[in-house]
Amino acid sequence: MNIDMFQKSYECALLSAGSVLNVVDTVLSGQAQNGVAINRPPGHHAERDTCMGFCFFNNVAIAAKYAQNKYGVKRILILDWDVHHGNGTQNQFYNDPSVLFISLHKFDNGWFYPMAPDGGHDFIGSGDGEGYNINIPWNHHAMGNSEYISAFLQIVMPVAYEFAPELVLVSAGFDSARGDPLGGYDVLPSGYGHMTHMLSQLANGKVVVILEGGYNLNSISVSMATCTSVLLGDQCPPVSKPKPCDR
Repeated sequence: MNIDMFQKSYECALLSAGSVLNVVDTVLSGQAQNGVAINRPPGHHAERDTCMGFCFFNNVAIAAKYAQNKYGVKRILILDWDVHHGNGTQNQFYNDPSVLFISLHKFDNGWFYPMAPDGGHDFIGSGDGEGYNINIPWNHHAMGNSEYISAFLQIVMPVAYEFAPELVLVSAGFDSARGDPLGGYDVLPSGYGHMTHMLSQLANGKVVVILEGGYNLNSISVSMATCTSVLLGDQCPPVSKPKPCDR
């Protein structure tokens, strides 16, 4: 698949992946309880052998293998709330029971990027990894706080508690945020804050939030700032009253 590059793309991609590893080092060495990586380019579409969707190296996947190889982490949860399916991350751990991958994404019956069937709910992993891949694909309407938090309460957190991860890596794309021109979804900063708070109850609080997609600078900034504030121990912002359903 074609991807635009410029003279410094490779260097920038190395710096992006390396910055994520620095945050993982800081958390797993005990210097910090948790961390955020504000990095570009993103990574969750990158496959083992090809670039894809503005992604050169799969930052989150690299971070997971790094944590396993350097620190002996046995169970890692990768939670991807980018509006696009994290296809590259899914494929790299599809047979691996040591990594639980959960992706919440706009699917539109396979017609939303990356426009492939493997973002469907029936792709659950294979071999030893069967059951360790969970897709929560949205097919209708502009999903927002209510739907995402409901999915967390009913699916993500119960499964995550049972898995008992030693490290949580969040593929934090903010193209599912209100105001993003590409995603068209309606998740508010408060929604991201509450999801971050729930995830911080896992792995003794060892959570690393890693920037993925997002095409509205204000939405990205406010949303990431809210996640960071919650990780620092600040109170979650109140969740606004849901809009009436028009279905």
